[in-house]
Amino acid sequence: MKVSFIYPKFDKFLETYPELAEMPAIAATWAFRMPPAMGIPILINLLPPDVEWRVMDENIEPVDYDNDADLFAVSFFTPQAAYAYAVGDELKRRGKKVIMGGMHPSMIPDDCAPHCDSVCIGEADLIWPEIIADVRAGNLQPVYRSDRFPEPEEIVPAKKGIFDIEDKYDWHASLVSITRGCPFGCDWCNVPHYQGNKIRLRPMEQVVEEIRQLSGQEFYITDDMIMLNRPRIQRYMTELCEKIREFGVNMFLSCSPAMNNDPAYLDAIAAAGTKSMYTVFASDPFSARFYARHDGVWQRTIDLVHQLEDRGIRFFGSFGLGFDSCGADQFDLILEFCEKANVKTAEFFIATPFPNTAFWHQIKEEKRFITTDWKKFNCANVVFQPKHTSPGELRDGFVRLWKEFFSRANLEVAHNTFHQKLENILKSKEYSQQVKDAVARGLARTTAPEKGDNHE
Repeated sequence: MKVSFIYPKFDKFLETYPELAEMPAIAATWAFRMPPAMGIPILINLLPPDVEWRVMDENIEPVDYDNDADLFAVSFFTPQAAYAYAVGDELKRRGKKVIMGGMHPSMIPDDCAPHCDSVCIGEADLIWPEIIADVRAGNLQPVYRSDRFPEPEEIVPAKKGIFDIEDKYDWHASLVSITRGCPFGCDWCNVPHYQGNKIRLRPMEQVVEEIRQLSGQEFYITDDMIMLNRPRIQRYMTELCEKIREFGVNMFLSCSPAMNNDPAYLDAIAAAGTKSMYTVFASDPFSARFYARHDGVWQRTIDLVHQLEDRGIRFFGSFGLGFDSCGADQFDLILEFCEKANVKTAEFFIATPFPNTAFWHQIKEEKRFITTDWKKFNCANVVFQPKHTSPGELRDGFVRLWKEFFSRANLEVAHNTFHQKLENILKSKEYSQQVKDAVARGLARTTAPEKGDNHE
């Protein structure tokens, strides 16, 4: 039996704003050719040994529609949906068997159903073996949904090394998942809908062994929840950090600015090898108070940046724009914060209501959607009427933030954790010639001799 996995294309920020590609510091932020998310490696790890598999990443190579696989598994997020549907339609036209799964199909399965033979809803750890068995028997069902969430010991890790292909990808950090589920129910997040509202922590010994195999390497823990200020999580992570501190790894973590800032806890994650903290400012209650300039929250967040940087952990701020909690002054507020806190690495995104989240239903009920073209749902387009700005003001503010922050940023310092190279874009198969030409113009300007320089 053969299974082909397809990771559909999605529109990159630089394709939406090619004018930004002329600023090398901005272009370098997106200079990685990134492998697909961890859904596909988890499914590969679940395959029986006698099943042949192949991965096709449409971002860097065309889909091989003549492939003779018995099943085509298309895994995708919302910004990829329009491309995924086109792939599914073409495969079905050729008589191929197609199943769709991942975050978008799980959140809005009826939208996907016309473009495939089967939809897998939710976590696949327990039902993927059943799907494979049904394909072997010629009995693929139209819908698969597990009747329960996997227990912590049943959560399957991603198979390592399948994207370690030097001529395809630039970043080879492994992905490690420690938890599933989240109890917080932030209005724009789909994790509680997809994985439930209770945190499941994987068995300690399994996680330690998985990280032991990555000794001396980089890896990214994909779960925001591990940095939340909850006693059970802190105990777990403190023990984990103690057990892995001799492995010599470089860890990349993520959370909201509401993260646990206990000094002892920050010491523990730093000693275990944490190098970067990706910090997302969105519409959670803490971020909302940040955008409202709440004195205590504002100062705590400035202090958090310093606490992390003083421990050798790069604060990487990801600032959302256009949420209802973001006032008309959001652009000035973010620039002011970055200057006062000396933020060295940042990115900016436009609020996007993903299907069937509370945010989605609110915007739909208030008739504020401008478009539901899935290609526009890449957090670089204004897809709904903002509360405190016009769509044009939000778009202009988004571009302005990128330009102003990176006009002040030290490129070498901003990206030293990630080792980006602008040349990656020039040789990449991901980007259009328009983007590559813009990058080349920016590079030419930065390397051109200053007037009056003597080169004799």
